[in-house]
Amino acid sequence: MKALTHSKIILTILILGFAILPVILSDAPWPVQARDYLFGNAKADTGADNTVSAIYLGYRAMDTLGETLVLLVSITGTMSILINLGRHKMDEEAVKFSLEPEKLPRHSLRTNLIEVVASKLGPIVLLFGFYVMLYGHISPGGGFQGGVILASGIVFLALGTELKTKLTNTIVLSRIESLSFLFLMLASISGVFFESGFFGNPVKTVQNLSPNFIILLNIIIGLKVGTSIAVMCIAMMGGSHDH
Repeated sequence: MKALTHSKIILTILILGFAILPVILSDAPWPVQARDYLFGNAKADTGADNTVSAIYLGYRAMDTLGETLVLLVSITGTMSILINLGRHKMDEEAVKFSLEPEKLPRHSLRTNLIEVVASKLGPIVLLFGFYVMLYGHISPGGGFQGGVILASGIVFLALGTELKTKLTNTIVLSRIESLSFLFLMLASISGVFFESGFFGNPVKTVQNLSPNFIILLNIIIGLKVGTSIAVMCIAMMGGSHDH
C-alpha cells in the first residue's frame, strides 16, 4: 500500500514537472502592456489608489460577481450537508457555546481562558475587518479580505459570549447575507443607468468610476463574504439557529 502511495506521489511530481518545464525554459518576454496600462490608468479609470481593487472591482468586476456566486453556491451546499446531518441528531439538545453553569462534555477541550480571550478579541477583530473593507481602495485590503476578518470576529464572539446576540444568530446572519447579495446586484444594475460601473453602459466605451462606488462594492462584498463564512463556521461548531 505504501509503495502504491509513493508511486502516485512520484507520478504526480513528474506530471507537474513536465507541465511547468516549458514555462521555465521559455525565453519569451513577459507581456508588459497590460501591466503598464493598469499602473498608469487604474486610478484615473476607477478612482482607486489600490491597483488590486481597481482590477477586481473595476476592470474585472464581472469576475468578482462570478466569485461571489461561487461562494454562494459553496456555502449553500455546505449548509445543506450540515442540515441533513443535523436531522439525525434532533434528540440532542442544542449546543450552547458558553461553558456556564458547567462545562459540557462535548466541549471538554475548551477552557474558560478561550472564552475570555475570544470575547475580548471579537470586537477588535470586527473593527479591523471594517477598516480593511472601508480603506481597501487606497491600501491593501478590500471586501473579500475584510469579509474573512469579519467572519473571524463573529466566530470569536460566538465562542466567547454567554449572551444570545443577533450578531451570532445564524438566521440574522443569513438575512444579512441575502440582503448583501441583493444590494450587490442592484449596484451592478445601477451602472446601466448611471453609465459607469459594473454592468455599465454597453454603448459607452470610456467609463470612469467614482471612488465611492468602489467603497460601496467593498462594503457589500465584505458583508456578503463575512456573514456567509460566519454562518458556516457557527453551524460547523454545532451552533443552533437560536444562538
